[in-house]
Amino acid sequence: MPGRKPFKDRETMVQVAERRADAYGSLVGIFDSLPDKDLLIRIKGNGLDELLDSFYEWDKSRFKSGVDHIRSYCGAVETKPDEEVLTELSVDRTRILRGTSNTNLRPPYEGVYRYGKGRGASVLEVKKFYRKAGLLPDETVLETPDYLCVELDFMRNLCLREQEQWASAVDVSRTVAAEEQFLTEHLGSWVGEFCCQAQKDAWTDFYRGFLLILDGLVKIDMEYLHELVRRC
Repeated sequence: MPGRKPFKDRETMVQVAERRADAYGSLVGIFDSLPDKDLLIRIKGNGLDELLDSFYEWDKSRFKSGVDHIRSYCGAVETKPDEEVLTELSVDRTRILRGTSNTNLRPPYEGVYRYGKGRGASVLEVKKFYRKAGLLPDETVLETPDYLCVELDFMRNLCLREQEQWASAVDVSRTVAAEEQFLTEHLGSWVGEFCCQAQKDAWTDFYRGFLLILDGLVKIDMEYLHELVRRC
């Protein structure tokens, strides 16, 4: 807003927005993609180190447990046959994202977790938010708008928009407010409950670790955006 001091210098804010976009995008890649040989190469060849280090740099104390779980898994499967690792990861991902592990774990759709609202109403609310922001999901996306990875990708795109606005020296307040509102009213209102239950039910430390990171990222980003909105 005119007359108010920026949160930090614009160059720093460009970098922060970029890191946040990368974090959300990385989690979309982990949860939305079926485990394949490329992922296996990263797991067995230290290809996840840069990603895990980036979370450590963000907030080591908050992400330590998740990173430790993932690194422990990578070390444990180093000598396991590739097909065995891919199978156990695929089965674990399906159990977590489709809620097939037990009746207590519901799949990661906002409408399934938001009490007092029907599934249809929640889907319409999220879609309305996307439309207002001008960031409707790609038509090729088969999932409903309230699915975990769709909401994560929306946050990624908002962060990229924020990055461009900082770099172009234009007002970022509306974008930052949209990010904060979306986490408060949508993604951040339910994903913690999902992560808490899914961590207990996960079979592998790989997905258990990334669930811990997902939960931590959303909580840290909410705290950051509450302050950024106040200062923009």
